[in-house]
Amino acid sequence: TLIGRHPFDGATVVNLSPAVADELGIDTFVRPGVMVTGLKQGFAQNVGLRRGDIIRAVNGVTIANVRDLAAALTAQPRAWQVTIERNGQQVTATFRA
Repeated sequence: TLIGRHPFDGATVVNLSPAVADELGIDTFVRPGVMVTGLKQGFAQNVGLRRGDIIRAVNGVTIANVRDLAAALTAQPRAWQVTIERNGQQVTATFRA
């Protein structure tokens, strides 16, 4: 679970790999990313993140694994630009911390 004041507060995330994609029943594994596997009370739930969302970019930085996401979260900007993939569609939104 990622803790702090950012759009992923309260989200549990894992590296998306062929094994995880298979375990979660995702038909095709296209490229690495970070998938939301759970949500607790927190900013992530409030901004509408859902289980199964794949985090693709944060503030213009491509997210390929949990380490990339953790590094992006150290910035603490006033606004977060987040690109997620949901049901094969990419969506970009901006959130204020």
